[in-house]
Amino acid sequence: MASELTIERVLTLVELVPRGRVVSYGDLAAIVGIGPRQVGAFMRHHSEGLPWWRITNAAGDLPPPLLTQARPHWADEGILVKRNGLGCRIADYRADLEALAAAYRQRIAATLEAMGTPLPKTSNPAQNAMEHVGITTLEELSEWTRADIAALHGMGPKALGILDSALTDADLEWKP
Repeated sequence: MASELTIERVLTLVELVPRGRVVSYGDLAAIVGIGPRQVGAFMRHHSEGLPWWRITNAAGDLPPPLLTQARPHWADEGILVKRNGLGCRIADYRADLEALAAAYRQRIAATLEAMGTPLPKTSNPAQNAMEHVGITTLEELSEWTRADIAALHGMGPKALGILDSALTDADLEWKP
């Protein structure tokens, strides 16, 4: 189950996709540090009021019901539909991913400060393992069991001890 902070990270990034540009679920996932399917699930449940039509699959396509709803938005933003009618030419309309990632890091810093306690410094493999599954704060970590974190590739006993102490110091605990 995703934390409120992880969902907020995805939705913040969606808000930053520029008008007239698109990105794939995988593009967003790579920036946030989660999987593309998670991005799709968040979008399905939390995209009201957001420019959801700017997020497509890797080919620039959308499923038929969404494509029908996206077409007027795309026309308004100058995004042309491919000849096959399944979506847009993502290579022509993809947002500058480096600029998007930089804008995201700047915007999300305030959100992280307001919503989360940074993880303590552990080994690089442990940090990478947590980042890979989208854990960036102690609050997100507390939504996992200790056993699930211990099973991550790169997580060792020393890192687990550091995380145990950090959770205790923040009045948090592992998920039972």
